[in-house]
Amino acid sequence: MRLKGKRAIVTGSSHGIGESIIEEMIVQGARVILNTSRPSGLDALKAKADALNKKAGEDVASAICASVDDEDQVKRLVRDGSAWLGGLDIFINNAGVESTISALDLDMAEWDRVMNVNLKGAFMCAREAARIMIDQGTGGVILGNSSIHEAVTRMGLTHYTISKAGMRMMHKALALEWAEYNIRVLGVAPGAIETDMNREEIAAFGKDKFEEWIPLSRLGQCGDVAKTVAFLVSDDASYITGTTLEIDGGYVLNLVRYDPREG
Repeated sequence: MRLKGKRAIVTGSSHGIGESIIEEMIVQGARVILNTSRPSGLDALKAKADALNKKAGEDVASAICASVDDEDQVKRLVRDGSAWLGGLDIFINNAGVESTISALDLDMAEWDRVMNVNLKGAFMCAREAARIMIDQGTGGVILGNSSIHEAVTRMGLTHYTISKAGMRMMHKALALEWAEYNIRVLGVAPGAIETDMNREEIAAFGKDKFEEWIPLSRLGQCGDVAKTVAFLVSDDASYITGTTLEIDGGYVLNLVRYDPREG
C-alpha cells in the first residue's frame, strides 16, 4: 500500500500497459482517473471503473473521455479529474500512438498526428498537472511512458522514435524547472511488451526471435511496467527525478534487429 491516499490521473488507460498501471496503483492504495480519447469507448471505461470500485469497496476510480492532443480537452481532463479526486499527486502520461511507415513515404499529416499525441500532448498534460500541483503547494510526480526507441531507432519508425526521444529530454527539462516546487518528473522506457494489441504481430514475426534477442530471454508483460511505475511514483523513489528507466530485459543492450516495413 505504498500509494495509499495518493490521487492520480493516467491517460490512455483503457487497455494494455495503461490499464495495468491503473490496476496496480489501486492495489497499492491510490485513487485514479481512467482516460480514453475515444467517445465510443467511454461506456466500457466507465464499466471498468465501476468494477474497480465494486472490487475495492469504495470510490477509487472514475473515467473521463479526453484527447491529449487537444489543449482544451487536456485542461478539462486535469481540472475535472483533480476535482473528483480532491487534488492531484500523480500524473501518468501513458497515451501514445504509433505507425510503421518508411521515412520516404511519411506524409506530414501522420508526422503531426504522432507528434501531437506523443510529445505535444504529453507536454500539455504535464504542464496542466504541474499547475494543479503548484497551486496545492504539496508537490507531486509526473511520469511519462516512453519507449526504448527513444534511444534505439528502428526501421519504419522515424516519426515515432523522434517523438519518444523528445519525451526523454522533456522529462529532463521539466524536472530541472519544477524541482523547486517539489515536483518530480521522470519516465519509463519499455522494451518488447506483450500486450493484447501486439500479440498477433509478435506471433506472426516470431516470438522465439524476441526471446533469443532479449538477454533475459522473455518478452515483458504489462505488469512488469505497472509495478515499476508504481514504485517510481511512490515516496520510496522520492530522490529520483529527471531520468528514464528502461524496462526491457536488457533488450537495448542487444540492439533491435528486425525491419517491419512492407516489402
